[in-house]
Amino acid sequence: MKMKSLKIASALVLGVFVLGTTLYAQGTDSRIGSIKHERVEHGATPATAITKAEADKKYPMKGGSYPTGQRDAHDPSGVIVSPYPPHEKYECSKVAHGGLVVDVKVNKVFVRP
Repeated sequence: MKMKSLKIASALVLGVFVLGTTLYAQGTDSRIGSIKHERVEHGATPATAITKAEADKKYPMKGGSYPTGQRDAHDPSGVIVSPYPPHEKYECSKVAHGGLVVDVKVNKVFVRP
């Protein structure tokens, strides 16, 4: 009798484990959210272009020139990472190369490479 109930209990535990891991792997469990939605929500912020005259007036440069943003090879072209912490990503496809972009998180200007 003890062996029969042990087999039944182990089968139930195994079934719950298999069902739980498949739901987790599919991303349908409400505790983890959908991976697709997380990628869309954490996209690049649209860039705010600024002219040289406006940048000199509102955001005067320190040290001779504005720093250059960085491009990550894994991101689509036009997505530039700000040189200022927290290193926000900006969608700069509508900003000319060498143009100035405002990092709205820290209110500083950087150059689009």
